[in-house]
Amino acid sequence: MEKVVKMIEIIYTVCFWFFSVLYILVKSTKSDEIDLKVEFLRKLAPFSTYIKLVPAGMATLFVLYTGHESIYLSLILTIGLFFCMLGDAGMEKGLIPGLPLFLVAQIILMISLMGQAIELGISSDSLLLTGIVIIGLIIYLVLFLRYLESSDKGLGKFRTPVIIYCIFISGMLSSAVLLWTTSGIMEFGFVVLGALLFVISDSIIAIREFHHDLAYRELKVISTYHAAIFLLSLSPLIILI
Repeated sequence: MEKVVKMIEIIYTVCFWFFSVLYILVKSTKSDEIDLKVEFLRKLAPFSTYIKLVPAGMATLFVLYTGHESIYLSLILTIGLFFCMLGDAGMEKGLIPGLPLFLVAQIILMISLMGQAIELGISSDSLLLTGIVIIGLIIYLVLFLRYLESSDKGLGKFRTPVIIYCIFISGMLSSAVLLWTTSGIMEFGFVVLGALLFVISDSIIAIREFHHDLAYRELKVISTYHAAIFLLSLSPLIILI
């Protein structure tokens, strides 16, 4: 049975990153950011949205498969990753459908991580360390929002939605830190890294949308985003150690 579980983990990892790399190559070729002279990639361009949904969809199914005894690292985490998949589809249409869906995803992921921390029992040291992280995030957000507003594009009508989103994705990262410090499990550092990569990925999107365009944007955004949801999807396995 253990061999079967390990085999499923390996298959999940290989397939997840295969479709992640495939999407990056197809999307980058479609936008002429990367030209590998591979006609096959251009033929896949009409299916790029469907390819993009596969990694988040696989992460959702993988967490569901692990069947963790805690509702926070099973059902709630599954729903959060499912909304990430919906957000992927929404972002293909633009910020208006994509941002609200990812906002819901961040709220659910925050509940998942914070709920598990509460279930384990939060200590005063955990609260102190998380508080320090929150202060650091507040400073980052203030400076980052000022940076976005300094461009000719600016945030415009998206100012309030972006601020709200920033608050909740910061809450998600803070919850990951809270869970890490509460559990005392070193491996949960990977979950914190996943949450941090989510922040980095969304920061890159914000720069692209509201400040200036970026070279190799798909590679930068998708590689960090997929690494984020992949690491978050491993959290039910880590808590079993």
